[in-house]
Amino acid sequence: MFSQFTLQDLGALGEFVGALGVVVSLVYLAQQMRQNTTSVRAASFNSMTENSIRILEHSFRDGDFADFLHRAEGDPSSLSPTELVRWNAYMTAVYRHFGNLVYQYRVGVLDRQMWQSYRDTLKKSLRTPSWRAWFEENREVFSTSLVELVELIVRELEAEEQVGAGPPAV
Repeated sequence: MFSQFTLQDLGALGEFVGALGVVVSLVYLAQQMRQNTTSVRAASFNSMTENSIRILEHSFRDGDFADFLHRAEGDPSSLSPTELVRWNAYMTAVYRHFGNLVYQYRVGVLDRQMWQSYRDTLKKSLRTPSWRAWFEENREVFSTSLVELVELIVRELEAEEQVGAGPPAV
């Protein structure tokens, strides 16, 4: 039975089986990549959530820190030199966190729904004048993407404030 096949026929059969093996391998690889991408996104999201909690944790676990933060947000100029260092470190950490979130969204790791919730959180924080002023004074140490986002949110807030103010009194 095998005597009917020439060496050329066996070579062609070998090429076909090899090509079929490559196609099966590529399909398997694509499936593994999809699973890995999902795993990476989930791990990345978990890391972002943990970082958010770590930043907030001091506020709800440490009453002295909560008092400090309340005073700092109300009037940073009233802070002692030591407290000013603390305020600067805290704000740097917070804005670095938001910078990371901007990056994660831009590269597609953070989905639109979660991004919107983080963006809304930043917008709420930027309603506090001390947050705006601090960022404006320190913007050069942050990514262009974060600077552009903060500028956009500040413009939105200013537009909302103008609409809320209504027409000037006559």
